[in-house]
Amino acid sequence: MSVSDEVKQRIDIVELISRYTPLKRSGSIYKGNCPFHSERTPSFVVYPQSGNWHCFGACAVGGDAFNFVMRKENLDFREALQMLAKEAGVNLEENEVDPSADQRTKLYEINEVAATYFQEILRHHPAAQVARDYLERRGIDARTQELFKLGYALDQWSSLRDFLDGKGYNLEQQLVAGLLKRNEERNSTYDAFRARLMIPIRDRQGRVLGFGGRILGEGQPKYLNTSETPLFHKSRVIYGLDLAHQAIRAAEKVVIVEGYMDVIAAHQFGYSNVVACMGTALTTDQLQQLNRYTDTFILALDADAAGQQATIRGLNQARQALVKVTKPTITTSGRVELTERLGANLSIIAMPEGQDPDDVVRHDPQHWQQLVAQAQPLVDFYFKIVAEQYDLTTAHGKGQAVAELTPLIAELSDEAERQHYVQQLSKLVQIAELIIDSRVKSSARTQHVTFVQKERKATDQPTKGPPKPGNSSGALERRPVATATAVNEEDYLLARLLGDPDLIVWLAGATDQLEISPLRADDLQNVENQEICRALKQFVSSDEQWDIELFQETLTPHLHSKLAQLIIFNAQLPQSSPNELREDVIRTLIRIRIQRLSAESTNIKFLEEDAAHQGDLLGAKQFGYINNQHLRDLSRLQQSRQELSQTLFRKDRRERGVKIF
Repeated sequence: MSVSDEVKQRIDIVELISRYTPLKRSGSIYKGNCPFHSERTPSFVVYPQSGNWHCFGACAVGGDAFNFVMRKENLDFREALQMLAKEAGVNLEENEVDPSADQRTKLYEINEVAATYFQEILRHHPAAQVARDYLERRGIDARTQELFKLGYALDQWSSLRDFLDGKGYNLEQQLVAGLLKRNEERNSTYDAFRARLMIPIRDRQGRVLGFGGRILGEGQPKYLNTSETPLFHKSRVIYGLDLAHQAIRAAEKVVIVEGYMDVIAAHQFGYSNVVACMGTALTTDQLQQLNRYTDTFILALDADAAGQQATIRGLNQARQALVKVTKPTITTSGRVELTERLGANLSIIAMPEGQDPDDVVRHDPQHWQQLVAQAQPLVDFYFKIVAEQYDLTTAHGKGQAVAELTPLIAELSDEAERQHYVQQLSKLVQIAELIIDSRVKSSARTQHVTFVQKERKATDQPTKGPPKPGNSSGALERRPVATATAVNEEDYLLARLLGDPDLIVWLAGATDQLEISPLRADDLQNVENQEICRALKQFVSSDEQWDIELFQETLTPHLHSKLAQLIIFNAQLPQSSPNELREDVIRTLIRIRIQRLSAESTNIKFLEEDAAHQGDLLGAKQFGYINNQHLRDLSRLQQSRQELSQTLFRKDRRERGVKIF
């Protein structure tokens, strides 16, 4: 049970609402004048069994205890939860508040203050002249220094510590942020960065996670990074992504380099789709982050042997981490199978000997542009490396080369490309094309088996049917729904939208075509679902690329648990084609509305009869008008459901050979 469910269970909704408006029992419900608008005939109904309320008058809104206090007290969801939890005796600190949230906020804050301090030192302190001279020699202008918030750490043991002390940050906070280090023998602390050019490392949202410090005199290491902290994880960080993500999307490709200065120089000269990995090899996390913005990766790493080995490690990571796509292929027996192919384009820039991207960009920007344009495809680069690594005059060397290259060829989605590289490998190792082609197909079959096993593992879950209210029909009744925390209609709908947020855009056009109102947060009864739906629509309407982690950060921590349940629930659902999924989603939305309108119509009829019994003929007449409108809306929705097969999905069903009655 979530903390919000526990609070709702403990709150007496009748007693809560009675504080704002008198309620009178009428059978199993309570009714009264709506506290949100003036009225003579009571149209406000409270349902104690479900813990919900609804205004059938001018407001035409409803919800639970949270919705009520949010609307009445002008609170957001978190504030309403805190208010009602306190009243219900539910301890939020133990149940729902993210214990690390406050610490992370404080760490972002202290890092930002430290970055500003380092910037001021670089600009004005006499001792920072060595850093200013260095940047001038490297050709980094003032605008770029400001863009990347470059700074300088004084060659002192406690200058930053003393400054942060004066700002009210204690030693423990500075230690956790990685800005101080502790000398255990002397039981003292000292600045982690001294006599270094300071390069703030920021996340996608521009928040400072940590620092990279370049030494400007004698000493090691040349670059010193912040140690691991609750914010800074070297394997996850992509330097420059906060400034590059829009350019990556616009250019439809990302160039990955190794060093901070490579990124800084590239951006200064207008190549803003350049980022750096934090380490000698790319990590799965880094590649998956970049894959949100593009499927074209160009690696510009060292030209020496060690650099090439790092490149190979990075490429192997890429093949495992990047999104795969499924493609139908015809087997030798004539059967059609779905196989998995790498859904990304990977290329390598052949850097000039002894030069790194920073050197090329600064001295000849046009040459850099040419190198990027002439980047070698992944397989060509591998052919070059394999030819240099193995002795291809021996049987063992040929076997190693074939074993290394055939899986790459098998991953290619274009059949002509695959055949080209089969021929090339045949020439390289002096083995017949037929044998090479057989090995490639064998590798493809192995990948297919792995793909099928993965698919079965993802979908082979105990299943049970969803609730089937009334005699409604449609895709939802036919789908197997995986056992999960969320099994009701609105959870299903929201989970599907979170799994593919583009459905929200499609829904807007589909509902318009069917002449029904677009998706609203109020279509959902659960207040947590409403908050997530509202935030999701806002996120989709922004310019942000969909990213579940970024979306989660737009929600209050109290909603993170519910979001996780919905994401897990969606992951357990069977795969559907795009059109099947669209049909399922819109049918679910229509069904939710039909169920709600049917229930409301019954309740309004009760209010109409009760008003007539009390002699309130005007009130009874008003409820009659409202009920007639509900019945018209209900009829329109039922008609829209019937029109689905004849409009939006008729063509798709014909193409799939589905008989339309």
